[in-house]
Amino acid sequence: MSTSTQKINHELINIQVAIELDKGKKIAEVAEKFGLKISAVKAVARELVTENQQKKTAKSSRFTDSEREVLVGRIGVGESIEDICSDAGVTEKTLRRWCKQRGVTVPRRLDQISLVEQVEIRELLNDNNWREIAQAYNTSIDAIEELAEPPHRHLDSESLSFLFEILREQPLASAKKLCGTACEAGLTIPESAVSSYRKRLKLLGII
Repeated sequence: MSTSTQKINHELINIQVAIELDKGKKIAEVAEKFGLKISAVKAVARELVTENQQKKTAKSSRFTDSEREVLVGRIGVGESIEDICSDAGVTEKTLRRWCKQRGVTVPRRLDQISLVEQVEIRELLNDNNWREIAQAYNTSIDAIEELAEPPHRHLDSESLSFLFEILREQPLASAKKLCGTACEAGLTIPESAVSSYRKRLKLLGII
């Protein structure tokens, strides 16, 4: 594939991602849908925020106290500050100020977590609630997911899209049954990937 063709495909994907984000879809959900890394979708989200801020001045005064409380509350349960800023159209500096005013600590990014702590987190992932781990180590769910590397991360975009749709239609179906359905559609998906992706969608509140 030529460089120009790759560039065009990349731009088309970014446009599709931007459309989904404009619809109010969460960054993690869009990443799963298109088989992209969360960081790639965040980059598009940041561009959208920048464009919106250039079109109109986003003043913090447009948020009521209760709305600010909700945004800060999302920080408190482990959501990344980048995701919240992108969703709400507020600057990171402003959201950090609100957190400081309310005594809420902003979760650490993955690159701010020591290697020793990363090892500890990986050891806890299989038998513990990810959100509780995120709170215990003062980090975000995104960072926990990057450390976890669940089986569904190895699936291609077609398989992920198939799972996304079928799990929304049949959230309680067994992994074995869904693997069989995937096989009938010409896809090979291991049961472990179905289970980890189901857990992921439940965590996002999609199913």
